[in-house]
This record gives sequence, C-alpha cells and structure tokens, in this order.
Amino acid sequence: MKKKLLALLIIGSAVVGTSCKKLEKATDQNITLTTADVTLNVASQGVSAQEVTLNSVVATADLDALIKQKASGFGLKNIKSLKIKTLTAEITAGSDATNSFSNLQGISAVLEGAGKTFTASYAGTPAAQTTKINLTVDSSVDLKDILSSASLKYSLKSKVVTALTKNLTVKLVATYDVVVGL
Repeated sequence: MKKKLLALLIIGSAVVGTSCKKLEKATDQNITLTTADVTLNVASQGVSAQEVTLNSVVATADLDALIKQKASGFGLKNIKSLKIKTLTAEITAGSDATNSFSNLQGISAVLEGAGKTFTASYAGTPAAQTTKINLTVDSSVDLKDILSSASLKYSLKSKVVTALTKNLTVKLVATYDVVVGL
C-alpha cells in the first residue's frame, strides 16, 4: 500500500510540475514597443578617412511604464527577452541638396547600457538627398541586459565622404519585440 501511495505521489508531482510550467508559458505575452525618439544634433563635418562619432546622447526611457501600458500586470522584472526589430534614422532638420545621409558612408548607431553595446549599421553610401534610412539590425540578439539600464547612450558614427556644410538634426526610432511572462 505504501509503495502504491508513494508511486501515486511521484506521478502526481510530475503532472503538477509539468502543468505549472505549461501555465507559466501560457501567460507569456509578445508585445511590440516603440521607444521615444532620440534626437542627435550633428555639427557640420569635414571629410574623414576614418569613422568618426558624429554625436552621442544619453537618453532615459521608462521601459517599465511602456511594458505596463502594453501588457497589464507585467513590468520590467517580467521581461524574458527583448530584441530589436527595427532602427531608423531620419534627418528632421538641416538637409538640402548637398547635406544628407549621402554625405556619409558606413553609418552605424551604437546603443550602450549596463556595460554592454549593440550596433546597427547601414553599409555603403545612401543615394543623393537621402533623409531617412533603415539600419540593419541583428534581431536575434537579446538586449534585455542593455535595456534594463536606467539610461542608454546612443551614438551615431560614420565616415564623412563629402563634407557636411550644415548642422543636421537626426531622429533615431527603435521598435522592439518583447516577451514578458511570469
């Protein structure tokens, strides 16, 4: 009798443990977040043979509030994975026929936080008068550690192949795929 009861308890524990894991997975939610625009002011620049930092800015975002807005009952502590989906750069002021992304080659945006970095890039030189570009991102990289930081440093880097004669205002906008759960 004791052996049967012990066997029943073991089987019951296994079923309950498996059910809890299934229930935990069932509570996972996939959400898409768009962060607030990050604005970088790029001063006029002479031609550079090497990559230069056009500008950097430290931005703060209340990621906890963004998650709570999209997935009620979840917050920063519930992030299971956070991967970048898109990153765009757009010149919102200062561009003209001779000042745009076409002055730059090998454009990259670098995100730094919690001692880690992530880089998105645009290879080559954009066509004449290009004011908006989509940077190539590695959507398999989990950025949970970087974005759990209270503030992020955004840097825009590039070679300058044709001198920028005007100051440009560049807006970076990122969207993220986030999985939250218990």
